[in-house]
Amino acid sequence: MSRHRPILIRMIGVLMIVVVPAALLYTYFSRTSIETIDAQITASNESRLGFLRSQIVSNIDRLSLSTGVLTGDSSVLNLQLSILTDDYYGTRTYQTQLKEKLGLQSLSSNWTNELSIYLPQIGRRISTLPTDTYNSLELDTADNGVWRIYSPGEDGREGYYQMRMWDPFLSKNDSVGVNAVYEIRFSLDNIRRMLRDFRQESGGQTFLLTSAGIAIGSEGQEELVRELGQELLQSPLGEAGHRSLHVEGQQAYLSHLYVPALDAYLIDYVPLNVIHAPVIESRNLFYLGLLAVVALGLAASYLLYLNVQKPISAIVRGLKQFEIGDYTYRIRKRFHNEFDYMVRRFNDMGTKIEHLILNVYEEQNRSKLATLKQLQSQIHPHFLYNCLSFIAACAKAGHTDTVRKMAFHLGDYYRYTTRVENQMPRLREEVELVLHYLAIYKLRLERLDYDIKLPEPMQSVPMLRLILQPVVENAIEHGIEPQPGSGRVEVTGTSDGCWHTIVVEDSGQGMSETEIECYMQRLEQPMEECTGCGLWNVHQRLKHSFGPGSGISLAPSRRLSGLAVTLRWQATESDA
Repeated sequence: MSRHRPILIRMIGVLMIVVVPAALLYTYFSRTSIETIDAQITASNESRLGFLRSQIVSNIDRLSLSTGVLTGDSSVLNLQLSILTDDYYGTRTYQTQLKEKLGLQSLSSNWTNELSIYLPQIGRRISTLPTDTYNSLELDTADNGVWRIYSPGEDGREGYYQMRMWDPFLSKNDSVGVNAVYEIRFSLDNIRRMLRDFRQESGGQTFLLTSAGIAIGSEGQEELVRELGQELLQSPLGEAGHRSLHVEGQQAYLSHLYVPALDAYLIDYVPLNVIHAPVIESRNLFYLGLLAVVALGLAASYLLYLNVQKPISAIVRGLKQFEIGDYTYRIRKRFHNEFDYMVRRFNDMGTKIEHLILNVYEEQNRSKLATLKQLQSQIHPHFLYNCLSFIAACAKAGHTDTVRKMAFHLGDYYRYTTRVENQMPRLREEVELVLHYLAIYKLRLERLDYDIKLPEPMQSVPMLRLILQPVVENAIEHGIEPQPGSGRVEVTGTSDGCWHTIVVEDSGQGMSETEIECYMQRLEQPMEECTGCGLWNVHQRLKHSFGPGSGISLAPSRRLSGLAVTLRWQATESDA
């Protein structure tokens, strides 16, 4: 029979069947949502970085165009002419006009910038800067039409981008043909301001990284973006792209775009915990709710286990004890619920069943004892009639000695058989009865010979009254008497501690195997007239008193020519 799983395990199993798939499905949905967000963030960041780059390039182009406006201005030629002709008044006038035009051009841009004009022919510099110092070395080392970044501290100023453009454009190396050199400079704060505004919208960090490794970022983040920039430049970045990397111990998502005008990269990175925060927060709330559901489910299962399964298990254990015959079992535990009523009724039922079984058992014992006494009383009374007839014949013939012996043995024989108060005498007493019986029969049948050999310890074993004599009587009447000549009866006994055995053998004609088998079958059936009383009584009494396996069995004698009848019964504690 298969063992049933407890209700607690079943409920936990059902709870897990519901919760685990829900958790797995939600995990899958969360992962899909995060992947979708990553794809949208990728497209959004690239688009926004493209817009930022267009704004930067637009401002740079606007500054570059300001040089074209000044290229054809007559004030530059007039200024050079007045200086060459030593026209001090004209020089002051044209110089003032040129500064005003530079200031207007500078103010026309959204970015803070400085404009300057170098006049190599006369060694002059006119600028919106407070100082107009002319330095020919700077012109010799400068690139034509290329923006160059100057980090803070290189010349005592704040960091800035600067571009110088020769007029004409190809006159850089022609000191005679050059008309002027235009210088445009804008502070790095312009870019920082745009990056700061962009960062407020993106929620991450944005900086500009030049090919030379100079990183321009928000204030307070210079060291971080510098280290990150050095790491990124270790491998080619390409025109545009995105990747995942660790920044300050956090997984971050990075996008970049190349700005050709500045030979730099616009880089934006956002920590993934910022991007995924809404999804992760909702996922954590779901998991928390799921844990609460699991906790409530486990609590409900445990309460069900305490209030339902444990009482039922206690009652089932009691029923199993009843099943194996232990009707003294009682449930002592109280559960403080409706099952207490069932427990009380169960205990009451056990008490009543126990009393009923005791009463039935006593009745069975009384009935068995009455049956045994009835079987004992059914032993053939014709033996007494034959003995009395023999005594009368001997007395008439004057054989007084034979009469005396017969009376002696017959008295002892019937003194034993009429005692009914002790139904379990020692086997020794049964042997003495058989000796009296054989002595009586030998007086009547002089050709009879007998021998009894039983171990001395075995003779102290308690035995049923009148259990051996009917077997010996059967051997004489059906084995010895029908045959002419001398006859012999042998009684032997053995004991192995578990079973006691007595074998009664005779020298009669015996029985065939078929006859023995039929007779053994009749011994198990209710007594009939053809069955005979003696052996059937002995067999039934042994079975009633000593249980299954006890009784008599028939077989051909091994030592004599007749039949061997074996009495076998189970040893009891009182045999010791």
